[in-house]
Amino acid sequence: MNKLIYHSIFIAIYAILYSTLEIEIEGKDGGWAKNLPTSPSGIGPLTYYHAIMNIIVILTVIYSTFLINKKFSVILFFTISWFLIEDFAWFVLNPYFTLKKYTKKDIWWHGRQPWILGSPVHNWVGLGGLLALRFISGEKILGTSLFTMISIILLTIISAPLYHKWYSNEHKDENITTN
Repeated sequence: MNKLIYHSIFIAIYAILYSTLEIEIEGKDGGWAKNLPTSPSGIGPLTYYHAIMNIIVILTVIYSTFLINKKFSVILFFTISWFLIEDFAWFVLNPYFTLKKYTKKDIWWHGRQPWILGSPVHNWVGLGGLLALRFISGEKILGTSLFTMISIILLTIISAPLYHKWYSNEHKDENITTN
């Protein structure tokens, strides 16, 4: 199997695991780090928590991709992929949100942007960017990489109720949505 396919699996799993870490850190009412002891960074809406998290992630994704492919377009492809997957997985796996609350009304920090076909516009721009980068890079395997990551996201959606149940049992919280 091509190294970029393995890297796709790594990026998807890394992003999904990171989303579960953020769910643990932010807690029940903590979307967009609203209840964390962090301050605005002065970089748009980002807190210092987000700025530091983004730097760590960007460095690890760039470095891990660079080890197998040095093309800027490929590195950018996997960096965008990580952020799209992590953001979406946070909502899918977060038992206080779930896919049912993946709406403009329920997500105030994404509600300020337009939504198209039930998703914030940044997801569509990101997906368009990934498709463009697949062609710009000349790496046909990035199409297969994208399909691989989408397949992992679909498996995450399917298995999310099991995670919600586990989370509920571990946190002993009766107000968790487990469907």
